[in-house]
Amino acid sequence: MSRQCQFGWPNDPISRIRLEVCIDSLESAINAIWGGAHEIEVCSSLTEGGLTPSAGLITEVIKKVNEIHNEVAEESIEHHEKSQITKINVMIRCRGGADFCYTEHEISTMLADIALFKEMPIDRFVFGALTDDKEVDVDTCLRVISAASPIPLTFHRAFDLCGNPEISIQKLVNLGFDRLLTSGQQGSAVELNAVDLIRRLHQKYSDKIEIMPGSGVNSGNVAVFVAMGCTIVHSSCKKRRSGGYVTNDLGMGSTEMFVTDENIVRDMVRSITNCKGTS
Repeated sequence: MSRQCQFGWPNDPISRIRLEVCIDSLESAINAIWGGAHEIEVCSSLTEGGLTPSAGLITEVIKKVNEIHNEVAEESIEHHEKSQITKINVMIRCRGGADFCYTEHEISTMLADIALFKEMPIDRFVFGALTDDKEVDVDTCLRVISAASPIPLTFHRAFDLCGNPEISIQKLVNLGFDRLLTSGQQGSAVELNAVDLIRRLHQKYSDKIEIMPGSGVNSGNVAVFVAMGCTIVHSSCKKRRSGGYVTNDLGMGSTEMFVTDENIVRDMVRSITNCKGTS
């Protein structure tokens, strides 16, 4: 093999701690897989916080996951190891905007996306909806959960806008979400107040819903979350890339883009494996 992939580690206790990498391009997906990501969250427009990806992108990501897995599996067999395929999680969010309060037309669009993506071999959906007063939108979530079943769902960082995190997480548990992505209701999950909230939520609710810290999590600070017992962390593992100089700005988007970096993913995986958690 010309590249070395870190996924497919032997079964050991640390393998319970996983890395989900969010991506919005096929290049980023390939880099995340080769870097050792256990799961990838497939989105479009990560500059908007992640929107629903195209069916074409998901199709190509699935193809690449299988190709790379098969290649690594052959080498793993030679070394008497077990290769584990990267899981594919799909964002369901039809538009940008930080309100997460959706109209009936928008809900219908997202339900149609779920129906389409359920025909593909994906592992989970990522979704969140709030009411006008920034509480969990129970009715909309129930419709999405019903449409997605039996595929599990992550409730995304819309949670970080909710007024009472403990009431909100209890609603998510009752609805049937089995994972929560949160920055601890701060701009970054590594802020002191964020770490305190994530620790409290993990201690009280981790037997009911998996708490996944995200936003600002990197190889230099991931040990904080491993030490508190988190079983999965979330990161973009990205680097900035210039799209080239534009002489005439026509308002068609930024000339800068972000791409997941294989080496950053690899560093995250290495940092996680060097940590010792409490679980």
